Amino acid sequence: MSDECCESVRAESLMRIYHYLDGELTTTEIREISVHLEQCPSCHDEYEIEALLKELVRRSCSREEAPMGLREKIRLRIATEQAVWPGAGA
Repeated sequence: MSDECCESVRAESLMRIYHYLDGELTTTEIREISVHLEQCPSCHDEYEIEALLKELVRRSCSREEAPMGLREKIRLRIATEQAVWPGAGA
């Protein structure tokens, strides 16, 4: 597949990767995405970046409490992303 295969549906592709990483998909969807990641270098690169980021956050946050105000900053960031990518939070 071409590296540009998912460029036209970038927000949807990223949301599927997030759901894949979070284990929020059906067995069929997991299988479809796994096959796609094997065949699409662009999506595979995005997946690896997001997986590393998720692991870094998990390790960083597992030992101590989050700083005050972090929750609100995250909510604001989510709202900003949803404004930029309408329908991405669906």
